[in-house]
Amino acid sequence: MARRWLLIILGYCAMCDWLYAQQATPSFRDCKTIFQTNTGFDPRLAIAVDGVIVHRHAASFAGELDSWRKQGFAVGRMFFADSDAGNAYWTGKWDGTEHPQDVERDQAGNVIQCAGVRPYMLPTDGWIRYLEQMASQSIVFGAGAILPEEPLAHVISGYEKSFKTLWLKRYNRPWQGQHESAEARYLTAELKSELYLQLERRLLELTKKSAASDGRPRAFILPIHSIYSNIAAQIVAPLGTSTDLPGVDGYIGQIWTGPVNWALGHYDSPSKSFFGSAFVLYDFFTQLAVGSDRKMWLLIDPVEDNPDHTWAQFQQWYQHGVAAMLMMKDTDRYEVMPWPDRIFLPGYGIGGKTPAPENYRVVILSVTQVLQEVPLGGQWETGGEAIGDGVGVAMADTLMGQPHPGPWLQGAYGMLLPLVERGIPVSSVVLERAKEAEYLNRFKVIVLCYEDFKPAEPAMNESIAAWVKAGRSLIVLGKDGDELDRCANFWWHKRGFASPLAHLLSLLNPANESSWAIGSGHVTRSEVSPRIFGTATAAEKEYLPLVDAAWKQATSKTLARPGSMVMRRGPFVIARAETKPVKLSGRLLDIFDPSMRIVSGVELAPGHSGLYRDVQSDLAAGTPKVLHATHRLMSQSSDNGVLRFVVRGPAETPAVVRIVWPKDTALEISATDLDGKSIAVQPERDSETALLRFANHPQGVMVSCGKQ
Repeated sequence: MARRWLLIILGYCAMCDWLYAQQATPSFRDCKTIFQTNTGFDPRLAIAVDGVIVHRHAASFAGELDSWRKQGFAVGRMFFADSDAGNAYWTGKWDGTEHPQDVERDQAGNVIQCAGVRPYMLPTDGWIRYLEQMASQSIVFGAGAILPEEPLAHVISGYEKSFKTLWLKRYNRPWQGQHESAEARYLTAELKSELYLQLERRLLELTKKSAASDGRPRAFILPIHSIYSNIAAQIVAPLGTSTDLPGVDGYIGQIWTGPVNWALGHYDSPSKSFFGSAFVLYDFFTQLAVGSDRKMWLLIDPVEDNPDHTWAQFQQWYQHGVAAMLMMKDTDRYEVMPWPDRIFLPGYGIGGKTPAPENYRVVILSVTQVLQEVPLGGQWETGGEAIGDGVGVAMADTLMGQPHPGPWLQGAYGMLLPLVERGIPVSSVVLERAKEAEYLNRFKVIVLCYEDFKPAEPAMNESIAAWVKAGRSLIVLGKDGDELDRCANFWWHKRGFASPLAHLLSLLNPANESSWAIGSGHVTRSEVSPRIFGTATAAEKEYLPLVDAAWKQATSKTLARPGSMVMRRGPFVIARAETKPVKLSGRLLDIFDPSMRIVSGVELAPGHSGLYRDVQSDLAAGTPKVLHATHRLMSQSSDNGVLRFVVRGPAETPAVVRIVWPKDTALEISATDLDGKSIAVQPERDSETALLRFANHPQGVMVSCGKQ
């Protein structure tokens, strides 16, 4: 009995030491995992991440910030940069003056609203001052990060009275509605993007000045949407152009099932997949930060606000999204979910009703533990060295401002998704970063087509030309001569060229051939439009041979087309069977299985995604240890046949832990919360392991396994 109490006391002390260490709240910029909420601390939402974003617009947000900080979380403040959530600015509640001239309007003069309850805004000086006050209040109340969400505008807008004045000042020519010509649409999008870049710059300066004045670290982070989902929603935003804004600490790449499916809806192909769309959306975000000091938190949402979908659909999409996200090996930071109340609390109509089914909640927390642990970097295990890691497709922000014949993403997705379908991990090449030689040199092959966007400046072409000459392979697709090419006001005509394509080709010394060497590199030229690549026949006949040849020219290797993707990151194996099945060997714990089943080998059929922990060596060693847990494993130790660990998670969702436990060894279990209250544990034994289920506790549960 004395020994048992000694062990309990030692375990309790270990837990107290851990809690004491948490009092030194981490810098928000250093957080690996975060989530966002508009409520104060609730034990049912207490997912044990590093940081919490309070996304609340009421004047009472200080209490919500403080409630999470007192629980040991780093805290940040998020607010909408694009819409008047409280209807306080445009109605005059803020400064006593109404601002209807700053509300986004369409051609008919209708207010463009979000969710039918708040208007989208033009980032005028007045609107920016309103947000500056919001940021200043957040800093006063202790926010460790300022996150102006969704700095974006609608391409179909531009009819605001204030915008017409700004247009005249910017272009020194009479205003034109975006509907009047391709040039007017392009210029509208460019100015809207510039105005939001100015908004970001001013909020950034305010944030950094405050940090310098009080000596406290304070991050400035941009929560943004991907370029491809923006096109689907007819939105423009400074994405690639924001990479020139010095001092930005990072981004949150916001993806949920909605944008993935919206983008798919603007691409016509019989073989398109949710995974493929998610893969290229996540990749675009990664390209904004890779190789820089900017951080990137990738967001995964287990649900969305659309009430027409079921929990079964959400779970399927979530698994595909998790697999795609974890294949982005250049980041290891995540927003594990937004709005956890939609998953863990009752009262919502999403999926049928909330909370989500218990097994799904367990899977979500199991995945979240992976996100806590997964290391930076990874190795592809399909296709060997020739899988195509280093194939890129050039894109720029102007893709959002140029009108496209429907389907709107046929050209962009036509260059990207046929490669994903064949197991080639293609990336977007953010041309705004082309001047960064180290960034561009990440790519061995680049595919480029100016049918759907134009380079904003000649330096983009000049950088691509220098990159090719240094020994890489460039594929130039499509024709020129569209309405924007013919506009005399753009830089290419001022330089004496009929189009930006003509300017690029002049730098590449084109021969009267479809393929030629230049410097140490190689150029392939085809006038075929990527809009036809959505069909398998056109992709196989017209596109894939070009990529194959370019890869061989750049690497002297044959490009593999495994039809699947498998990546290993530390102990985790991420797999996607796209068009061909995947076979995995060894002993693997299935993260997507709520019972954490261990299997000997896996075969995934086409269309399926998987996430596993490799437990082969742990099982072979036979030493008692935690293999995997929900939600967060805070510590574990094994001594003299006794395994002790602490796990934290939200109340009212059970903890599930699988441990190595030899078959012939007795399993005695004790578990207590922070107050020393005993917690019942339900064990299930098999020949090598045990599965433990017990009630979660936000402050932690200490479990001891073995002879007490």
